[in-house]
Amino acid sequence: MPRRLLVGHDGSPASTEALRYAGRLACTWHGRLTVVLALPHVPFGAVMAPVSVPALEEEARLAAERELCLGVTELAPDVSVTTVVTCTGLRRALVRAWRCGEHDAVVLAAGGPFSAVGGAARALRRLGLEPIIVGAPPRRRPALRLRRRTRAARRARPA
Repeated sequence: MPRRLLVGHDGSPASTEALRYAGRLACTWHGRLTVVLALPHVPFGAVMAPVSVPALEEEARLAAERELCLGVTELAPDVSVTTVVTCTGLRRALVRAWRCGEHDAVVLAAGGPFSAVGGAARALRRLGLEPIIVGAPPRRRPALRLRRRTRAARRARPA
């Protein structure tokens, strides 16, 4: 039973759902949460758009923090929550927090193959840890198919 849960949050509603799930686990097991919020960065191509990049970054930061606060306030009052806000990527922040050795499990939201959450899950798997993925179907490994080579039946040759 993991009691010290590390939760990756990227400011999305799916990450807030993962936070709620981790909060229910922590409440059931009398555990505590550490939430790592990786602030979103403006894509490189936004420099070419007719918008103010600093204003766009500030708006994205505020939206991510608002989403995190919404999720934290919905947790049970007896759940201990520590929040870490970082400007680095989610993958790097989660790996750094995991290597401190203070956590038993990692909870992440299901993301697309190119999302920050997906990259963080791959990095944690490389460390030998299988994160708890909320909102995704269970991960199944493909069954090994053994091909049987059958010998062609030998035909009887006429004498």
